[in-house]
Amino acid sequence: MSSLSGLQVLVTRPEPQAGRWSEQLKALGVVPLVAPMMSLEAVKEPAAKEAVKACIMDFDLYQKAIFVSQNAVTHAFEWLDHYWPQLPLGVEYYGVGERTARALADENVEVTAWQSRGAMNSEALLEAPELQNVAEQRIVIFRGVGGRGLLGQTLSERGARVDYCELYERRCPADAPQRLQNAIAQGPASRLIVALHSAETLDNYHWARCQLTDAPNALAQAPLLVPGERVAQHARALGYRHLAVAENATDPSMLEALRAASQDPALFQTDGTRYRD
Repeated sequence: MSSLSGLQVLVTRPEPQAGRWSEQLKALGVVPLVAPMMSLEAVKEPAAKEAVKACIMDFDLYQKAIFVSQNAVTHAFEWLDHYWPQLPLGVEYYGVGERTARALADENVEVTAWQSRGAMNSEALLEAPELQNVAEQRIVIFRGVGGRGLLGQTLSERGARVDYCELYERRCPADAPQRLQNAIAQGPASRLIVALHSAETLDNYHWARCQLTDAPNALAQAPLLVPGERVAQHARALGYRHLAVAENATDPSMLEALRAASQDPALFQTDGTRYRD
């Protein structure tokens, strides 16, 4: 029997990732309670769509294209496939993290640099040798609206001409509190852990939980599973004290941390110090 058997995990990822990860958890004996705390929507405002189109039409003018997530790959290639049925030569492709690199590979492009281990974040990608001497190069960063500015700022400081192509918006679902309530109502949760794959998802979860005037005790006691120390620090700043910290947000890393957490009885003790509001 799996060491995870009987553990309940609150799955907060957006669809379709939530469904795919839930199936992995089920195969390991975990009971997934699905409550997506984020939705992804393609930009709809005419000005935003025109800005995306301008980047796509100029795609052959860039030396490097960086994709911050697998969602960025999905949304970008919906545009690229339409305007560039044959991709231009001379563009190098970069992905933040292993999942992003795999998504690029699925689009039949060669990935110049990505990270197969470690934090798998923007900081790690910026260590790539190919991104050190970029003076006068044109670089496009495919991302959601209002993403982190570290990549663009650092590459600009290195002399590159950086453009952002903002393809989609990340939103906190208006019914997020009800989603939490419904998920917890699916069954008793004596060994529940809340899996949060990003700082923004953590913020949405925290907001939704605080909206529940009669918050379920299971949520009040549940430890958090988060990717990396940056997100863990953010969780601590919000008052959460009982954390399982994965190396990064990939499925293997999150599952490894989940296995370790399942063997730590202190995480599931109801001592009233889970968080402070």
